Amino acid sequence: MSKIIQVADIHFGTENPRALRAFEAAMEAIGPDAIAVCGDLTQRGKREEFDAARNWIGQFTVPRLVVAGNHDTPLLNIYERVVSPFERHDSYFDHLSEPVILDNAVLAGINTSRGWQTRKNWAEGSVNLDDLEAAISIGDEKDGKTGFLICHHPFLSPPDAPMRTATRRGRRASRRLAKSPFRYLLTGHVHVPSVTVVEHEGECYIAVSSGTLSTRLRSSPASFNLVDISGEDCVVTIFNLHGDRFVPEKPHVLTPNFEHSETRVAVD
Repeated sequence: MSKIIQVADIHFGTENPRALRAFEAAMEAIGPDAIAVCGDLTQRGKREEFDAARNWIGQFTVPRLVVAGNHDTPLLNIYERVVSPFERHDSYFDHLSEPVILDNAVLAGINTSRGWQTRKNWAEGSVNLDDLEAAISIGDEKDGKTGFLICHHPFLSPPDAPMRTATRRGRRASRRLAKSPFRYLLTGHVHVPSVTVVEHEGECYIAVSSGTLSTRLRSSPASFNLVDISGEDCVVTIFNLHGDRFVPEKPHVLTPNFEHSETRVAVD
């Protein structure tokens, strides 16, 4: 009933043309119902990079939800990064920021990126808890539909990711998400795919991180995810680039109670 493609970290400016062509072919073969773009569409936030990103995303006709990443701010313009960090991003993609409602799912996004922060690594994530509550309220209104929250930064570091993250208010956001009607958190940023059941005091959600379609690889090839909730179980399949095509890996099959997940993290 709903097949959702999750992609992140396309980084136009350092994009991988072979991966983009292979992704287009995979999209045609899979026939998804929606696309979730989890941030970092550009490398330096330049207009020509946003032009390329908009043209590429615009070719897909299914519903799309796009959120910003930390690279989607004007990297070399410090003034704009402080005063209006996402004005350019929003001028290109604000029309794709609204919730997506499918037959049995609802997708809502929040911006966890900041143009500037009072800490050494300004690229780290930060959750506005009011924004989170507003997104959760959309799930409350769509009773009976599976909720997907879309953002760039993981709330908690994926267990085996080579890049550790320190998202501000991430633990509080993770606890709140676990108690909400949303069952899935789709993110990017770390450039490697992962599927993790996150548990807080017996309440759970699935954290799904997507890889990258850029040349900025870390410990895995270019990749994207397919989240399929067409049947009773949820099936998350990671597609890795091999040569000129994307090949599906062994799927993660998640029962309604998540009891058969291969990766489970219990958090206090």
